[in-house]
Amino acid sequence: MKLPVIFTLLFSMFCFPAFAQDEVDTAKSVYQKVLQSGVIRCGYFIEPPFTLHDENTGAFSGLSVDLIETIAKELGLKVEWAEQVSFATFPQDLKNRRFDMVCSSVFTLPRAGQMDYTTPYAYVPVNGYVKTDNTKFDMSFESVDWKSVKVAGLDGEGATVAAQKLLPEAHMDILPQNASISEMLLQVSTGKSDIGFVLPTVFEAFEKANPGILRKATLDKPLYTYAVSFGIAPEQPAFKALIDNVMRQLTVSGELENMFKKHDPKGDFKRPLAPMAGE
Repeated sequence: MKLPVIFTLLFSMFCFPAFAQDEVDTAKSVYQKVLQSGVIRCGYFIEPPFTLHDENTGAFSGLSVDLIETIAKELGLKVEWAEQVSFATFPQDLKNRRFDMVCSSVFTLPRAGQMDYTTPYAYVPVNGYVKTDNTKFDMSFESVDWKSVKVAGLDGEGATVAAQKLLPEAHMDILPQNASISEMLLQVSTGKSDIGFVLPTVFEAFEKANPGILRKATLDKPLYTYAVSFGIAPEQPAFKALIDNVMRQLTVSGELENMFKKHDPKGDFKRPLAPMAGE
């Protein structure tokens, strides 16, 4: 009768610590994989001025692109643009190791602990945009009768998440996750929705292709302001530190500021400020 007890104790002593060690190794595996391969495999989504893709040449450009390419160069690594991601599924795709990180403008949302974030590299306002002849929003946020408003949204997208949280009385017209942000603004331009919330640079890109249809709503403030980071899988402290350390140095050196001057000449976004000498 004692043998099963002894066997159980031995099993607990040796198997469970091994399982715990496997968890530690898994937590470090992205760090190890990247350093061993010499490549950061990036998931991405298209959002100006952060990540742009020329379908004719295959070239990537934008603030996020310059930043991750510079970080990789500082670390002696290369960047592989692995695949375009879905807003709704990329946290799970990170956990499943489809790519090492999302190298685009990821808003820092709670996401139920499904993912982690690098140090923020930008702070962006989410503004409302309406048809040019729509005066329904020429007032303060608090004065709008949101119960009568149809808000265009995109499943899983950060501005839509903010609108759902802050405007619970509004009716949300949510497009599926495989739609684009420009399609969301088209919902507004056709009158299917009253207002859509996006970054100013996203609207500027839409305005170039569809001039004179939409304008910024004359509200007294943005809907929300987000911190923008790169997205990584949870429980990856070594990999997060690897990226964050270089990002902090690019902030201090002024290189990040130069990227903003190039990609955000109008100053739509705020950036982390470098500490003054002696601080």
